[in-house]
Amino acid sequence: MKASNMKRLALLSMVAACGLADAPAQGPEIHSVMREKLNCTQKILEAVVTSDWTGLETETRTLVQLTEDPRWRSLKYSEYTRHSAAFVQAVQTLHEAAAQRNLEVAPLAYSAVTLSCVECHRYLARERLAR
Repeated sequence: MKASNMKRLALLSMVAACGLADAPAQGPEIHSVMREKLNCTQKILEAVVTSDWTGLETETRTLVQLTEDPRWRSLKYSEYTRHSAAFVQAVQTLHEAAAQRNLEVAPLAYSAVTLSCVECHRYLARERLAR
């Protein structure tokens, strides 16, 4: 790697570290519920791929219950609320696809769930950097 690229990388790393240091840390409540959400969505992917409709219904129900957990609502950004609502809608669509045993809609709905997670996490990362 050239010296100028090394300097740019070091500068970029310092700027990112400074921005993240000033950002509010994710509390243990939201961290634990997000970890549960991740575990659940991994099981959902397995259920979608294997057409395990019972497992898919069970895991989507669990995911909906997680969104009703007070830990889920610990972030108080209006934009987070919008992202959260989009996530809930995507999960409900996935649950309906599971109930109807719809092999065409289920993978698309799972993709929508995943994209809603990515969009929200991207938003929160920008918020942290902006602070």
